Amino acid sequence: MNILNRYILRQFMKPFIASFLALCILLFVSQLFDRLDRFLAHGVSWTFVIGYLATWMPFQALQILPVACLLATLFVVGTLARTKEYIAGLAGGIAPEKFLGGIMMAGFVLSLLALGANETFIPPAARYSTRVYKEKIQRLGGWHQSVFMDVCVAGGEGRVWRARQFNQDSGQMERVVVDTMGSGKMGLQVDALSAQWTKDGWIFYDGVLRSVADDGSGLVLNESFKEKLLPFFEKPSDLVTQEPTPEEMTYKALKKHIRQLSALGIPVRKLEVELMMKLSFPFACFVVTCLGIPLAMRGKGNRAMGIASAAALALVYMGFIQFGKAMAQRLIPPLLGAWFGNIVFMSIALFLWWRLKRTA
Repeated sequence: MNILNRYILRQFMKPFIASFLALCILLFVSQLFDRLDRFLAHGVSWTFVIGYLATWMPFQALQILPVACLLATLFVVGTLARTKEYIAGLAGGIAPEKFLGGIMMAGFVLSLLALGANETFIPPAARYSTRVYKEKIQRLGGWHQSVFMDVCVAGGEGRVWRARQFNQDSGQMERVVVDTMGSGKMGLQVDALSAQWTKDGWIFYDGVLRSVADDGSGLVLNESFKEKLLPFFEKPSDLVTQEPTPEEMTYKALKKHIRQLSALGIPVRKLEVELMMKLSFPFACFVVTCLGIPLAMRGKGNRAMGIASAAALALVYMGFIQFGKAMAQRLIPPLLGAWFGNIVFMSIALFLWWRLKRTA
């Protein structure tokens, strides 16, 4: 890194830190006042309130990081244009990308740091904030979901359990099908209207037992029953898969979760989009930095114009991200949907840079 890049980088870091801290404080205070009535109504200790807000902030800070990068870029580049330092650099034969390379380098490094944070301390912090909010603030005690709809989960000995509704606390299932797989083929199938867990196993009601021949030529068993006890050892707690939300998982954990659900035939398209978003969103810092430089030059260093541009661009960028995610649910691949906003804005940035170099 040469002297010029270090100088530009120092100029960038001051407004970036100021913008980032200001946005974090604003977010922290707004969240505090938004839920203050609930905190007071439940008599929540301030220790838990601060602990919840402190562990809730890292994930939210990741969302506002690109905005802070954009604000700092517009401020610094606008200042360089207004004080004629940029013109002096061009007159000295320095290309725009070399003169402002320190800002782009900062954006890229911040993207890598955001990616690292999203894979290290943000997921456990998000899990902790969720648990504190439910157990200490909402007063749900050892909160857990007890009723599940459209369950599909792997059990022991090659069994796959499917149920329209499953109540973990009572051990009851409605419209349940249990397939026992062996050597890649279906063996015994239990198809019943309901089932109840007992200490001796599962009792199935109003159903049919089916068994397929080893060569797959047809059924060797098709027996109806009103009530049947089967010694399946899975307890209700064994059939509950309460995984954290995507923001509470690392890329590796979420990818493993998707493989498990996909193997059970559960739709995972939405989770695949979230998986790709874990890689694409952190690089928004680099994208908005590259886009902010030519935009600041077009604004002629006007600070009010810079702030307005940052706010408008942030809203449009988030809109493109949501549009890409929505398109990826059905029409385009998850990878393309997750990177859609970055691709569009980076394309605009490259075009503006091309125009900037032509006029330099």
